[in-house]
Amino acid sequence: MKDKKKRVLFYLLDGARPDILTELMKEGKLPHLQQMVDEGTFRLATTCFPSTTGPAYLPFLTGHFPGTLNIPGIRWFDKQEFKRTRWNKMAMRSYCGPEAGWFNTDMPSDKATLFELLGESYNLYNMITRNVPDEYDLGKKGKGWLYTRAHFLKRHHPVDLQGHERIMSLLQSGKDFDFLFAVFPSVDWDSHYHHIRDYRTIEAYQIADNSIGEVRALLEKKGWWDDTLFLLTSDHGLTPSHTHFDLGDWMTDQGLKSVSYPVIWRSNPKSAVMISGNSFGSIHLLNHEGNHVLHEKELLKNFNQERIDSLLREKAVDFITYRGENANEYYVQNMRGRAMISCHNELYSYQPLTADPFGLGSIAVNGHRNALEATFQSGYPDALVQIVQLFRSRRAGDIVVSARNGYDLRDFWEYPEHKGSHGSLTKEHIQVPLIYNQKGWAEHDIRTADIFPTLLKWMGKPIPPSEGNALN
Repeated sequence: MKDKKKRVLFYLLDGARPDILTELMKEGKLPHLQQMVDEGTFRLATTCFPSTTGPAYLPFLTGHFPGTLNIPGIRWFDKQEFKRTRWNKMAMRSYCGPEAGWFNTDMPSDKATLFELLGESYNLYNMITRNVPDEYDLGKKGKGWLYTRAHFLKRHHPVDLQGHERIMSLLQSGKDFDFLFAVFPSVDWDSHYHHIRDYRTIEAYQIADNSIGEVRALLEKKGWWDDTLFLLTSDHGLTPSHTHFDLGDWMTDQGLKSVSYPVIWRSNPKSAVMISGNSFGSIHLLNHEGNHVLHEKELLKNFNQERIDSLLREKAVDFITYRGENANEYYVQNMRGRAMISCHNELYSYQPLTADPFGLGSIAVNGHRNALEATFQSGYPDALVQIVQLFRSRRAGDIVVSARNGYDLRDFWEYPEHKGSHGSLTKEHIQVPLIYNQKGWAEHDIRTADIFPTLLKWMGKPIPPSEGNALN
């Protein structure tokens, strides 16, 4: 008898670029994904800013952006907490290590995840595991040693291969599932440490493809496949990096001694710099009275125009963004000049002032969906909404720096050396693939945040308020 229960099988191919997926499918190297595309849909979607692992998981797992959830980077700094007392675990965070265990409690408790909403939910290698029992966390056992060995030996594929075996073991055990969320991290790692088209990176794509084929075959044998929603996406793209520019060292050289990971205990710091994905940086000024974030006038007073000009002349810097004097107004500036982004009563606007850093011209549209459509094909997809959401968090900093492709913002402490980066607002980092085994769903421009309500609707579950819209 045919099984009629609906299930969701979600593959997160961390760091996958849509153009490389397309190339590999055309070359016949990803036959199982090609079959999914032939039977279903291949779309482009936008992720979030910063486009980096961890924070960029939040849109599809909670339906909310990183700024909304006050986790505006894989590393963040809270000036208010830092100035209250440095002996305070809420003063700063790096999820690249042991502090990753705090991600679950750092998230707002009132924003449920798909694991908490979709029934029998299994997780593989994802750090967001709030209320996931250990026996449902397939990758937890041995993960620390496996990840450490992968990092320092640059042997990443065993992680993905073991993850696949654990998925198969679950399905062969006789247990059922409602939601299975599996992260395959090696595409991201190999893109960072080798190249986005290195043979090892291509092999990582193929490991995921092979997994999809074997898992599908088993689900078909069980009679489960026809009622299973399969979905594959990524959290960000990557671009090759040829030059490292250390933003923390630059701040120190400017007379504003900086704390940044892992050097976070310097005496009398005048700034803090937090880097995410290596192409996103947040600067927090500490050389002023009070513990508040700075707006334009006070920022210029404490950072000064000469430093801003010097920062913008650095080849590594694509643009900076910071708060205007009025609420919900933000400046975007590059070496040519600046523009203003604003959001008032859901009216999003982008107005060039002395220059047009994003090359968008003048924009004024009602609603976040129209703001996405107006920018989706540009060099900075969804720029208006993403900058607005980021600055909802005081932890976003006083100045946000987005790196130019080919450069990154972290140097000495990145071991092994990174040869690929992400985190910025450029389309190469923001655009991600979205593949699902369904046809006829919404054709409008989409974000990864739209996945959250889509999966809940597919499963017939109540949909809490979110920043996404269901596709089905």
